Amino acid sequence: MAIAAKMSRFMEKSSWIRKMFEEGARLKKIHGADKVFDFSLGNP
Repeated sequence: MAIAAKMSRFMEKSSWIRKMFEEGARLKKIHGADKVFDFSLGNP
């Protein structure tokens, strides 16, 4: 339930998609692009 509440707060703001994109980029730098799944729908 904590994740759903967090997503609900993100959706109240217009920039939640951008935050997810930036988090994916950060994780790719840490773990490598081959270890992070990219579920993006396009250029945010």
